[in-house]
Amino acid sequence: MAFNEEELFQLEWIKNHHMEDKDKALDAEKADAPTEKKVFKGRKVRNPASWGTPLPEDEIDLHGMTADEAAEAVERRMSQMSIAGLSVLRVIHGGGNPAYGNVKKIIDRKVRSEWRNRVVFYRTEIENVGSSILKIGKPAPKTKKQPH
Repeated sequence: MAFNEEELFQLEWIKNHHMEDKDKALDAEKADAPTEKKVFKGRKVRNPASWGTPLPEDEIDLHGMTADEAAEAVERRMSQMSIAGLSVLRVIHGGGNPAYGNVKKIIDRKVRSEWRNRVVFYRTEIENVGSSILKIGKPAPKTKKQPH
């Protein structure tokens, strides 16, 4: 096979100039380097159970309801869940719209006052501030400390 003039020039250039395989050098460098731990710099999404939050068994969406309608709907759902033997409810209330009377605020208030004997756990979800987890049950009786 005969080479043309340009190919002969390229062959001559290759003979006179050192070329190294950079991929081989990189592989050798990686093999010699100690392994490093990867540092995760973003937010980890975890299972709600790892936050100490029970997993919801049912949910209710309160979007489009006024504060009073939402409170009634949650109270009805809690009664239905008690009858069905369920105890953990996800309440989807949204971030809060003043035009509807801020549904989250009324639910928070009801949990602290009227429902305090029915709700044993209430917390806004970690990854979603537009919903809360509510656990229905009887609160543990408060024990009196006996004086020594």
